Amino acid sequence: METSLVASVVLGLSIPFIIGSFFVLRPQSAAVMAALGAELFLPELANFRFPSLPPLDKHNLPYVCILIGCLLRCPGRVTKLPKERWVWILALCILVGGVLTALTNRDPMPREYLSPIAGLRLSDGLFRAAYIFSMTALPFYLGFVLFKTPDDLTTLLVGFSIAGLIYIPFELWEIRMSPNLHWMVYGYVQDEFADTRRWGGYRPMVFMKHGLALARFQLMATLAPFVFGNRVRSILGIPWRFCRWVLAFVLLISKSTGAVIYFVAILPLLMWPKPRRMMRVSLVVASIVFLYPALRLAGLFPIAQVLEGANAIAGPERTESLAFRFKNEDSLLAHASKRIVYGWGPFGRDRTYDRYGRPAITDGYWIIEFGESGVFGFLSTFGLLLIPIFLASKRLGAVGSSDDQKLIAGASLILAIVVSDLLPNGLWGLYPYFVAGVLTSVTRATVIAGARGPAMAWAPLPNP
Repeated sequence: METSLVASVVLGLSIPFIIGSFFVLRPQSAAVMAALGAELFLPELANFRFPSLPPLDKHNLPYVCILIGCLLRCPGRVTKLPKERWVWILALCILVGGVLTALTNRDPMPREYLSPIAGLRLSDGLFRAAYIFSMTALPFYLGFVLFKTPDDLTTLLVGFSIAGLIYIPFELWEIRMSPNLHWMVYGYVQDEFADTRRWGGYRPMVFMKHGLALARFQLMATLAPFVFGNRVRSILGIPWRFCRWVLAFVLLISKSTGAVIYFVAILPLLMWPKPRRMMRVSLVVASIVFLYPALRLAGLFPIAQVLEGANAIAGPERTESLAFRFKNEDSLLAHASKRIVYGWGPFGRDRTYDRYGRPAITDGYWIIEFGESGVFGFLSTFGLLLIPIFLASKRLGAVGSSDDQKLIAGASLILAIVVSDLLPNGLWGLYPYFVAGVLTSVTRATVIAGARGPAMAWAPLPNP
């Protein structure tokens, strides 16, 4: 799909704006504004392409700009490798995995009824490795190095709530008038319009890729005030207790069944927070995500029971949609299992095709990574999202304050819910990796602060 000159200009203007914000705001505030503001308002599909480099779009370009802003304003924060060894091991695996995928897919991929897809070159592997690195390891790394304390984590969660409140007028417009703001501003639509009809009305997209992408972001914004609670008295001058229900109401009328189910399911855990209980639920959800490919390959995932539950909760229409996704997964998994270690690579090699040349739809982020990069790629990319949750559970006992325990446990639960949404849906925004990096850094700092004793805990960092 062709984009527009306006979209390219706005995307280009975001570069000096983001970098310049680091000379006006605290690094943490500038990073939150850049990462979330880009998701909210920059154009979809538009990108800048340079020879031998991955495309830079509204998702990875802001994090590149954040890195540049930090190097100019506070270089000491971003020039050291994380002391969590597993982080840079997984980042290295992402880079190596792209090369190994190319080296194991030099042959053309045959397709029934169609001509084969060409084999991969080493340059294709390097290109993909750099692209996946910019979409996963880079936002994780920036979250890790810029955010250190529970107050920093609160800053991030408050940023989500502010973003959600700012987006409400745009969502209400599209709910009433139809999802057309992206077309009105940038001159083209970012996704199929037919997919916006839900519950007898419209499901908003605003400037995001899909209505489900907006729903996930709004879910994050809605859950955040339940987690940081009275650590913040008000958001944009509105009492935080009132904000959370305003955001919940907008989430409901946005007509995304999955997001509403997630919200209702974990609301009791957040209304009556007990850190250990929240962490146990987070661990269960994270474990299911981690084991999901193995369960699907072994035929042990209870698909029939899930569909029955979906029919009882969401009705037959949503159940048919979910059943269609499972059917596509079956076809894609059978294909992926033929090169299960390093995957088939990009350019449609990971898909199956019918006699008319139509590819199987890859809805879930997990099946995209599993098909293109195999088990090696899945463990590398999802490891960055899931390991922080397991570490948070292990380190929670080192947190002396009960309020900090509730904050960390609540953030872990939100991250687990968002990662579980990557099973049926795409990645779309990179903020899950950003949040995972922040969570890892904050929980690590709790261990260090506990070892130093209360007198040294949360000592302020020197100004850059």
